[in-house]
Amino acid sequence: MGRVLTEQQIADYHRDGFLVIPDFVTSQACHELKARAEEILASFDAESDRSVFTTNEQSRHADQQFIDSATGIHCFFEEEAFDEQGILRQAKEVSVNKIGHAMHDLDPVFEAFSYTEKLAAVASDIGMPDPLALQSMYICKQQHIGGEVGCHQ
Repeated sequence: MGRVLTEQQIADYHRDGFLVIPDFVTSQACHELKARAEEILASFDAESDRSVFTTNEQSRHADQQFIDSATGIHCFFEEEAFDEQGILRQAKEVSVNKIGHAMHDLDPVFEAFSYTEKLAAVASDIGMPDPLALQSMYICKQQHIGGEVGCHQ
């Protein structure tokens, strides 16, 4: 495909550690990802899948669901999603923090987004000779609920 980034963008990435590329992804692709995430949220069983995501605890609540998410697709609730009796405070669709972590390999919509020539070209431009997709997440950013996510790597 050739180079996608300008020399300035490459320099900015190496200086800042991140890069914002306006209009890199089409609105249509964003709508497709959002629609697929909504389908995943609607179809998961909130009664049997009760993992809570938190960044304040280094163990990350290392339950089996979190461990299995490396090779699967799982939904993780916000810290405040359940009341003292373990009942959801609001609908599951607005109680989930994120969906992860192998969507790039297991879901056709997320796979199509994750493995494009354009994305591979960006990885090449910033100096990644053999980029690998190891983890993918859809972060929900719910209103009125959710824990703080501090700086992390």
